[in-house]
This record gives sequence, structure tokens and C-alpha cells, in this order.
Amino acid sequence: MGRASAALPACVLAALLLPGCQTDNDPRAGGFIEGVTNLSSGGYETYVGERQARLNTTQDQAKTLEARAQSIATERAALDRELQDASDALGRLQQRLGDLRRNLDSTRRQTDAERRRLDEATRKAAAARTKIDILRTEPTTSVSARRESVDDLKALIGSVAAMVKELSG
Repeated sequence: MGRASAALPACVLAALLLPGCQTDNDPRAGGFIEGVTNLSSGGYETYVGERQARLNTTQDQAKTLEARAQSIATERAALDRELQDASDALGRLQQRLGDLRRNLDSTRRQTDAERRRLDEATRKAAAARTKIDILRTEPTTSVSARRESVDDLKALIGSVAAMVKELSG
């Protein structure tokens, strides 16, 4: 046997002992011995599998966040439509209030109580218009705060509508 034959058992022995020296599966870390150990023990495959699992988890989280952002955008758009509907309703009520004022002024048959009620309805309508303008200029408001404001606005507009109906007689 020559030198080459004697080196073969030494290489086999070294390959069997190398996994005991392995400390890290990261192919960027370690040296030659660690690299050979990871190749022979499947350490690199384990490392790649772990990295793939982390990538999959990150991608799943990104999809979840994207879906939540879409949901918030949809809800915000629905609130914007409700705000527009409220604004339109208020415009109609303000028009009706103007008509009532002109009618009451022209006939001179209004009482002081009717005048106060009409003034109160006009003030509430103006307050509702101001709230609409504020909501339109503050797009950074959270969806829940915006929902609460739109609901409050609807209640105020409902109050004005009841007053208009009462004044219309």
C-alpha cells in the first residue's frame, strides 16, 4: 500500500469525526471543515428549509397586512359615501329651511316660538355643515373615530329633519 491508500482511511475517519465539530449551519459562517461537515450532514438543507419557512411566514404576514389595508380602504370609502349622502340630505334640508323662512316671512303669520324653532333648526343645519366640512378636510382620522363622527352627524341631521317636518306643519 502506498501513501494514497493510507490517506484514504484517514479521510474517511476525518469525515466521520467532522460532524462533531459542527457549530453552525449557516453557509456564510465557519470555514472549510464546517462546510464539509454541513454538506455531509445535511446542515445546509436544514438551513435552507429554516430560511424558506421564515420567508413563507413573512409573506403570509404581508398578505394579511395587505388584506387589512384593503379592508380599511373599503370601509373608509363606504364612510366617504355616507358622508356624501349626509351632505346631500343636509343640503336638501337647508333648502327646505330657506323655503320655510321665506314662506313664514312673506305671510307674517309666524309666532315667536316658530321663529325660535326655525332659528334653532338653521343653527343645527349650519353646525352639521361645519362637521361635514371638517370631516372632509381631516382624512387622517381613524376609521373608528370617523365612523363615530358620521353617526353623530346623521343624528344631528335627523334632528334637523324632524324640526323641518314639524315646522312644515
